[in-house]
Amino acid sequence: MVKSQRKLGMLLSYGGNLLLVAVNIFITPFLIKSLGDAEYGVYQMMASLAGYLVLMNFGTSTVMTRYVSMYLGKGDKKGERNYIAMCLMITGVLMVLIIAVATVMYFFIDDIFAVSLSVKQIEKSQQLFVILALTLVITLAAQAVQGIIVAYERFVFSSGWNLVRPLLKAGLLVTLFMIKADSLVIVLVDLLISIIFLAVCCVYAFGVLKATPKLYKFDKTIFFSSAAFSLAIMLQAIVNQVNTRVDTTILGIMVSPESVTIYSVAMQVFQVFSSLSTAAVAIYLPKFTKMVASGDCSGEKLTGAMIPPSRLQTLISGAITFGFIVCGRDFIHMWMGDGYEQAYVIALIVMIPNFLVYTNSVIESVLDAMQKRLVRSVVLCCVAVANILISIVLVHFFGAIGAPVGTALTTVAGPLIIMNIYYQKAVGIRLRQLFCGIFKGIMPCLLISTVVSLPLAILLPVSVWGLFVKGGVFVAVLVLTLMLFGFNKDEKTTVVRFLKGKGLR
Repeated sequence: MVKSQRKLGMLLSYGGNLLLVAVNIFITPFLIKSLGDAEYGVYQMMASLAGYLVLMNFGTSTVMTRYVSMYLGKGDKKGERNYIAMCLMITGVLMVLIIAVATVMYFFIDDIFAVSLSVKQIEKSQQLFVILALTLVITLAAQAVQGIIVAYERFVFSSGWNLVRPLLKAGLLVTLFMIKADSLVIVLVDLLISIIFLAVCCVYAFGVLKATPKLYKFDKTIFFSSAAFSLAIMLQAIVNQVNTRVDTTILGIMVSPESVTIYSVAMQVFQVFSSLSTAAVAIYLPKFTKMVASGDCSGEKLTGAMIPPSRLQTLISGAITFGFIVCGRDFIHMWMGDGYEQAYVIALIVMIPNFLVYTNSVIESVLDAMQKRLVRSVVLCCVAVANILISIVLVHFFGAIGAPVGTALTTVAGPLIIMNIYYQKAVGIRLRQLFCGIFKGIMPCLLISTVVSLPLAILLPVSVWGLFVKGGVFVAVLVLTLMLFGFNKDEKTTVVRFLKGKGLR
């Protein structure tokens, strides 16, 4: 049942992300045209600023999943209920702390953006920031409860939300924008959806799963153990925040809201790519945690267990990256119209190095299970600081294009080179075996599909029909080559069973 839940959960997660892509294709140009480049840019700037508050959640969801999985593996119901109570208490403290920090940040908004925003835009920014901060607080509570559900390996429920959320958000936004087009509507809708998600998670975790919290004692040993784990995740969150948000902030301060809008379009493409490429990471945390708890965690066995999900991630992230190389210009033109050509270049600059990083990103679940994330987080924090400094310099000399170049350079140096050396030395991952297993069959298919499609990308004009021709050829060649020699025997069997409607197992 657990294996079926994991596969179906992954399928729902990917399906939810694909649905999000479809919704964003429609909703983003609708929002920009309704609000205008300037107001949409202001909204993105505040979303970026408020996003820094996420750094203070200390990875509550992942911590909850890791330790509840540990207690479930041991069959310790009392310890599980006690830890849930402790974690929820800590979450409450973090919520208060976030509100306090957000209050301080609120009073500095006018100073931070005095150069690039008008008085009226600053007033709107402050209103947006308050609601965004409140949404983050509610989301923190929801993620803590969701961590319990994931620990119970109820992936269908947790991933199913990915299908509901984009449809709910799009429906509310379109309806409300017909009444009044205002960036405040966007953040209010997000707040409402976060409240609904929290309520649903609480009902399922505490009502259906009966994972009721009860504090028997405040276990200092487990508290300090999870605190160290939380610190590592927080540092990782800093890295993620810098790599996804700092460029927007820098452009908002040094250039203009309009440049933020163009960059945000590119980042929406990247975020879709990122979410699809890493969908399997959280789902495999309980599995690796149980492997570690049972002592069955040699480097060879961990490497072998990483290969199947990593192949899937590589196929998905590679198809998006190489497909975007072939028909990304046409996609941006169809999606946003004229004036956003630079978004194609920005997206590619960030996507290409991250494709190589995401091929083995399931290693994060292994590190979480082994409580070895701290060193990785510290290294990547140093890389993030370098990203800020390099991006500022490059934006000063080269304008908006300098921001993604700085992010790409530091991605190659940190997550790609330094961290893979760490995985081999500290965790015992056999990199040669891992990457040979990941790329065998898949990488040749991606390259062949790109080479065959690239002449069309060069010769055919940028247009809607060009998108379908180029994309259709790329997908057809990729599917054909994968079925001929790209997939291994088990993968072919899985695909055939799925196509015959026999489900997953």
